[in-house]
Amino acid sequence: MSEAASVEIPKRKQRFFLTEDFEPSTWEAIEPYYQNLQSREINSVAELRQWLRDSSELDGALGEHGRWLYVRTTIDTSDEKAKAALINLYANIYPKMSVADQQLKKKFVDSPFIEELDHDLFSTTIRRIKKSVELFREENIPLTTEMQVKQNGYDQIMGAQSIFYKGETLTIAQAEGLMRSTDRKEREEVFKLIAERKLQDADKLDDLLSDLIRIRHQIALNAGFKNYVEFRFAELGRFDYTPADCLQFHQSVEEVIMPLVNQLSEERKKLLGVESLKLWDKTVDTSGKPALQPFTNTQELIEKTIDCFNHLDPYFGERIEIMREMKYLDLDSRMHKSNGGYNMGMNEIGVPFVFMNSTNSEHDLITMVHEGGHAVHTFLTHDLELQAFKETTSEIAEVASMGMELMTMQHWDIFYADADDLKRARTNHLQYILSVLSKTCLGDAFQFWLYNNPTHTKEERRAKWFELVKKFTPSNIDFNGSEDFQQTSYQSILHFYIVPFYYIEYAFAELGSIALWRLFISDRKTAIANYKKALQLGYTKSIPVFYETLGAKFDFSKPYIAELTAFLQKQISAL
Repeated sequence: MSEAASVEIPKRKQRFFLTEDFEPSTWEAIEPYYQNLQSREINSVAELRQWLRDSSELDGALGEHGRWLYVRTTIDTSDEKAKAALINLYANIYPKMSVADQQLKKKFVDSPFIEELDHDLFSTTIRRIKKSVELFREENIPLTTEMQVKQNGYDQIMGAQSIFYKGETLTIAQAEGLMRSTDRKEREEVFKLIAERKLQDADKLDDLLSDLIRIRHQIALNAGFKNYVEFRFAELGRFDYTPADCLQFHQSVEEVIMPLVNQLSEERKKLLGVESLKLWDKTVDTSGKPALQPFTNTQELIEKTIDCFNHLDPYFGERIEIMREMKYLDLDSRMHKSNGGYNMGMNEIGVPFVFMNSTNSEHDLITMVHEGGHAVHTFLTHDLELQAFKETTSEIAEVASMGMELMTMQHWDIFYADADDLKRARTNHLQYILSVLSKTCLGDAFQFWLYNNPTHTKEERRAKWFELVKKFTPSNIDFNGSEDFQQTSYQSILHFYIVPFYYIEYAFAELGSIALWRLFISDRKTAIANYKKALQLGYTKSIPVFYETLGAKFDFSKPYIAELTAFLQKQISAL
């Protein structure tokens, strides 16, 4: 591993359009730059290109400022000053920015010189901006502000949840780590404490989701769509597949993947020797051995991740080392910290911030290499000319993370010195991938129902979720006694509250990652080169071209799912 002293810490690139001391904390500081761009005459393709670069510089500064405000509210959900700053951004700056930004986008698409731009480089950006102009409605600005403020409320609720167990206050993430205990009675006790605590917020979270659905439905109607499903597909720029394709994918996963998931769950039940498989039996290791512990603290997690990434490619390891030196890693679970994990790309400096809730578990290793893959992606796209080129779709972004999960497995001996532990970890992860495919269909199908039926009641929502859970969860799971908790378990999935419809992409990306890993096993050098080359494209190419560059196919047909699943089964059997 490289010495910290040898790491070159990135600096923000020189600004040319903005002043070096530009601080976008008020609209008065921002507005003159929008006015400059809006009033500027563009008389050639060269001038259009320079106008785009200046617009991009403004976008980068504004984006990084807003992202840091969001980060501050998630690392400490009790920080009222951070919350107030973020709400001020949503309420007093973003509405004015939205109008000004749309004026610039319209100026761009109306420019006669747009046709002279390099089509190979700009086609996806032009397509996306044109769609944004089509969707924009000024009456949606206050609704979007209301939505953003309410979404922030989700983090406040979840960050305050904890349980008291054996004389100690535990965050939910810490408590969920005990679900891997070999003591079944302990697992049951902790599960019920978690369920009881979460149910205390169930009505509050359902009221919040109802408010969000109402707002989103109205936004869709204002934009001329019949529901939020159609609007969101357009807003996300899903040009390469349709809602009907997703529904067909759900069916294919149910037919191809669920029989395997059921088979593995039945094996789990037999290995655990239980009469019925309960929700607190789903993650404990079936070997009867204590839960895998790949590291003992987050400092060790960082060190081992750097080492693991270096073995894969020194470029990867150095990126994590840079983030460590800059203190851009917040990995421990603690009270008043939002749940989940994310990689937050910082637009100007090009170094991302990684956030997670580690409890020193096997799952946390996966989260770290997953977010590490996103981080590498951020670094690889930083030198692209425009911010728009760096704003990849999630179908692309999640391949960066899931592909890293699978490729790093070859070097997990860094985390697991014992050969049996290493085998267990690899087997567990490959089996987990099958569950990812089913869980993403569950979440996606649920969101289709939510927004196709926007006036549903809380009771209907809970019933529908439970119905879908039974379809996309192993058939031998015994929910008896846990029905109330299971019917509201969607409330733990932040995507439904904060990034609606960002879910099915995990399944598509998982297929792409399996294809990449298949290539990696046969030709490691080519697979890593393809991975880096594809990630460097950003969003200058369509999703199918990205997957082709990777050495995969953007194909979620039943035969392709079956082909990749057969490969995955073979690898599991080989272990």
